[in-house]
Amino acid sequence: CAARRVRARRMAEEESASESETLLWTCKECYVYQIPPLKNESGHRANDWDVNKWLWQGTIKVTAKGNVLYVLLVSTDTGELFATCPVTEPGSKAIDPVVDSSRYFVLRIDDGKGRHAFIGMGFRDRNFSYDFNATLQDHWKGVERQKEADQLRAEMEARAATEPMRDLSLKEGETLSIKVNVPGKSAGAPKKTARVGHGRARATAWRR
Repeated sequence: CAARRVRARRMAEEESASESETLLWTCKECYVYQIPPLKNESGHRANDWDVNKWLWQGTIKVTAKGNVLYVLLVSTDTGELFATCPVTEPGSKAIDPVVDSSRYFVLRIDDGKGRHAFIGMGFRDRNFSYDFNATLQDHWKGVERQKEADQLRAEMEARAATEPMRDLSLKEGETLSIKVNVPGKSAGAPKKTARVGHGRARATAWRR
């Protein structure tokens, strides 16, 4: 349900608050548009916007804190933050590609106080949109790999906790032979062998 998704998003954002922020990608040319309400369930269309009349122009940055992804729109000149789009899971509608172009997206921006709005965002260069998409996909692939690694480690730790520890100590009367290479001796020289028994070691005679 919607309430559960909101709680999950807030929990993910709170967990990421203590993480350091990593810059994944940036582009100094992106455009923001005011968009009309969604007409039908098929999705947003850039053709319904006037892409030649943008609301804002500036730099886009993609960062990550923990598992949470952030799309930041900032002024190219001053670095002032214009809008933030947090994304807590892959496939989230926080970033929604339009259905009629690979260069435009709808972003769900958040003011950090529980209020949100939807804006259009796009690139003039198709290569920029490709890099943007690739950055998102690489992030979520990395999150999935980390999740699998954590699960495997947890399974190994649980298995180790339930298995009895093996006793590898030497029992009374058991010996262990160790061949010792003597420095400076030729390949055909005899090797010295020590036998390690229960709590003691003794040198045996040279042998060929």
